Amino acid sequence: MAAGATPNTFAQADSAAATRPTPKQEKPLFSLGIGVQHGFIFAHSVEVQNTRGARPTGVETVLSWQRNDSATFSLCNCYPRQGLLLAYYDYDAGVLGKSGTAAYFLEPTYRLGGRVLLSFKGAAGLSYLTNPYDSVDNPGNQSYSTRVSAYLLVGVGAWVRLSERWWLNPSVNYQHISNGGFRQPNKGINWPTAGLAVSYQPNFRSWYSGTRTTEKYWRNYSPRYDVALLGNLRRGTDGAGNRKRYPLGGLALQAGRQVGRLSMLTLGAEAYHDQELQARMRREGLTASPVKAGLLLGHEFLLGRFLFSQRLGAYVFDQTPYYDRLFHRWGLQYRVNRHFSAGFQLLAHRQVAEYIDFRLAYTFQKRYE
Repeated sequence: MAAGATPNTFAQADSAAATRPTPKQEKPLFSLGIGVQHGFIFAHSVEVQNTRGARPTGVETVLSWQRNDSATFSLCNCYPRQGLLLAYYDYDAGVLGKSGTAAYFLEPTYRLGGRVLLSFKGAAGLSYLTNPYDSVDNPGNQSYSTRVSAYLLVGVGAWVRLSERWWLNPSVNYQHISNGGFRQPNKGINWPTAGLAVSYQPNFRSWYSGTRTTEKYWRNYSPRYDVALLGNLRRGTDGAGNRKRYPLGGLALQAGRQVGRLSMLTLGAEAYHDQELQARMRREGLTASPVKAGLLLGHEFLLGRFLFSQRLGAYVFDQTPYYDRLFHRWGLQYRVNRHFSAGFQLLAHRQVAEYIDFRLAYTFQKRYE
């Protein structure tokens, strides 16, 4: 996934790269695809049972750029594709309406034969939705309450070469839309789909198929330590029922060890103070601390300047009655230089997204010698 995003790396990788010859990196190959997706709504909670049985259908346009040169292959042993996904969905449920989506995606692909490739896709973007919750006009929509919400996709597919310029792309995807707790109700839309697309590639270049690199230079890398400040302004209501923004702030610590070319395992801890949670408990007559603290185990994809993280956590301090002890986080961090990075993380409990926080991190890591 990383090679398509950027060839730059940091810390020990800078020194290690200097000791190895660098293969030439060719310009990426552009392609344009058009496809159809069809699936079903996953009615994951009681509040959204009125969407059960809906069969959403979508039409998508995909603009992508793919690398298949020796330099990229030596980095990830794959042929990464990246690009822009544009989609229009009819959710087959009047309460949900329709949506238009624009998302950036990364899609590493692997050769299975002369004409077939296997791919894994991850996408993130924004969706515009036509029928959000309204207490008068649309009270039955508990899935989303803002016209603009975050969009996520994970999927697996195949690429079948029909000719030098035409490809067939069947895929299976899981898609999610929510506003990250920006406004309630926000149960989210979750819908698995299967689809088929055709793609046109104006230029042709033979696929690099040299020997896979077996050198595991990353084993000598020292651990990476991160300290991050996190924060957000959460939307809530005061005692009189008026809408108000409440600050959330905290600190996160993490240690990581690289275990592959593009993979790092992490162990972390975080603590934060949530004033929106405090106001909510006050309205309900509860007396408890608005501070939460937890421990997290996770994984990061090292995508050049980008770090894509997935973490599972458990609260070690949580006096609130609203969620289970377990939670999961999904994040994207951009490395400005060796020490500083900025990004965001989504906090979710099971299938419910609670909020998105923004982070500024400082990294400690010895250079590779």
